[in-house]
Amino acid sequence: MKIRNGKKMSLIFTIIIVLLIVSVFLLNAVALILSNRYPLAIDLTANAVYEIGDETKAVLDSLSKNVTIDVLASEKAFAGDSYLVQAKYIMDRYPQYCDRVTLRYIDYAADPSYAAGHPDLSLTEGDIIVSAGDDVKQITLKSLFNYAYTASGSLTVESSRAEEAVTGAIMSVLSDEEVRIGVISGHGEQSMSNFTALLVNNNYVLETAVLATDDLSGFDALMLLAPQTDLSEDDIRTIEAYLYNDGEYGRTLLYTASISQTQLPNIETLIGEWGVAIGSGIVFETKAERTYQYQPFYPVADHSSTTYQDMLIDSSAPMLMPMSRPLELLFASRDGQYTETLLSFGETAGVRPIDAGDDFNPENAEKWGPMPAMVLASRCVYVNGELDKRSSIIVSGSTSMLEELCIQNSSLANSPYMVNLLGDMTEKEESIVIAPKSLAGKTLGITTAQVTRLGVVLGGILPLGILLAGIGVWLYRRYK
Repeated sequence: MKIRNGKKMSLIFTIIIVLLIVSVFLLNAVALILSNRYPLAIDLTANAVYEIGDETKAVLDSLSKNVTIDVLASEKAFAGDSYLVQAKYIMDRYPQYCDRVTLRYIDYAADPSYAAGHPDLSLTEGDIIVSAGDDVKQITLKSLFNYAYTASGSLTVESSRAEEAVTGAIMSVLSDEEVRIGVISGHGEQSMSNFTALLVNNNYVLETAVLATDDLSGFDALMLLAPQTDLSEDDIRTIEAYLYNDGEYGRTLLYTASISQTQLPNIETLIGEWGVAIGSGIVFETKAERTYQYQPFYPVADHSSTTYQDMLIDSSAPMLMPMSRPLELLFASRDGQYTETLLSFGETAGVRPIDAGDDFNPENAEKWGPMPAMVLASRCVYVNGELDKRSSIIVSGSTSMLEELCIQNSSLANSPYMVNLLGDMTEKEESIVIAPKSLAGKTLGITTAQVTRLGVVLGGILPLGILLAGIGVWLYRRYK
């Protein structure tokens, strides 16, 4: 009888073990299926580097068409390097948050037939092809990241912009509009690669424009970034004709000045006819709270116009205008022309002469603020008191405001401000700015005023509070 009961218990135990093993396999299978379809993982990193943001989720929630994301590489190709792993995590999130998105990893080397289906594209292994119907957007693998040079001179990945690139591509294939910007070249202009990449990710089509030979009529806007040599009189007439647009207006020129420029009389005359004078020297700030990390030539500018400030998610985010030349308004309005200060330096800002020596005393500044930092100069046509059409020149005293430091720093307003400004000028419907994500740790990108407040709290108020609390406890216990 005991033997029979022992065999019975052994059988029950074996069945339980088998059921547990089967249950574990089933749970793992269900978890794998769900993880492939839904975002079950929790991102505990400081800036959620492995998770898509609210902006992207809003885009996915509004999808009205099916979107396919084809990655021309095997999934194994995204192993090893931490930034490749992060990019894969980001791309995997899109179908998990939206049923209309399909993600496919295609072994491009083993399946060359894929190229036959896209004869108009020059495909490379690692490319990402985003498509919706017949609309296609190609993203190169290298464009998923921001790069910087190390102290030894080697190029390294600084941050990931995978989410910005993929979300921008989705918006591009779903949009019927195409905004083309001509980047004027041939006069020693600065490239500002981080800024142009930001515009490309917001579905602007950027092309090089040569004033002497190219047809500018197809461009919605032009950019002339810190030319080092002057434009010819014919070039000036070409720009004037472009902005006039046969009386239809509707065109924009973005011009940025630089302290490295010499006198450019033709350009300065053009800008002056639109109501803005570009002065010499370099703007500095004497109030530490209005600088970036205590650097006087990296001043913060105020919003003189709330139009584009109100478009910012965080309207209190500072606008940094490094290495800026001073601007001056020649008139507020004249014969259908209007000037508006968008950004301005404060009254504690001065202008250091360009030829000042190392012993320059700020008290000897040749000019003091407030003064314009960025101006919108427009020629407008009004019908029955309403604005009917206009062409504009955006004049910035700083080209450095478009550099990597300003464009990639999510604590500053430079990126969203410029995207919103150009979007409004070109009547672009949708734009999105997603901050780059770094795996190197959270960078505390804050202004000098914020540094001072943190220093006071952490170095003074907090230790003093702890000391007083300790004294209070000691006195309580001593005289209790």
